[in-house]
Amino acid sequence: MRWWYAIKNGYLLRKNLKKFLTCPEKQIHDLAEITLEKLDNAEIAILVLDFDGVLAAHNAKEPTPQAKAWLTKMSQTIGEHRLAILTNKPKPERLAYFAKEFPSLFVLHGVRKKPYPEGLVMIAQYRGVSAHRIVLVDDRLLTGMLATCLGYTQGWYFRPPKTNYWKNPIVEAFFSFLRVSERLFIRIVG
Repeated sequence: MRWWYAIKNGYLLRKNLKKFLTCPEKQIHDLAEITLEKLDNAEIAILVLDFDGVLAAHNAKEPTPQAKAWLTKMSQTIGEHRLAILTNKPKPERLAYFAKEFPSLFVLHGVRKKPYPEGLVMIAQYRGVSAHRIVLVDDRLLTGMLATCLGYTQGWYFRPPKTNYWKNPIVEAFFSFLRVSERLFIRIVG
């Protein structure tokens, strides 16, 4: 049912989703682009990150070294209380990694997966901020970016995603196909 929910709402919100493809200010190409100044200019209180495709390739147990260095810098700059992870795959080893390395960082799991907006709404409620002061960085249009539209939060479309075809060729090819299909769908119907 999640795929039908995504297609139906993706169609209904196609103009909003097309902006992630056409507006440079709604895109992130490298985590280093996200700075305290960028967050302040966008009036962001909470920065929410997807894991797969943003912090690491699919099925990785922890962020890439570059993503870890950036997370460390951001947690020192803005504080871990202003960071959150919202992933559709909260694997135990990932949860253990964040509990050890970033103990105050909020890792939300156990809610309906994106594109359902409940995770973003829960983060806003938990941190006591308005939904429009949250931004999600995600590499998928019909999951993460659609969740931002449905949850009335902000979104930054992460492209190109982090991948590792050498380690997971079938999984990475599948998700690449999904990303291309999503972009094509939005470009055609948008």
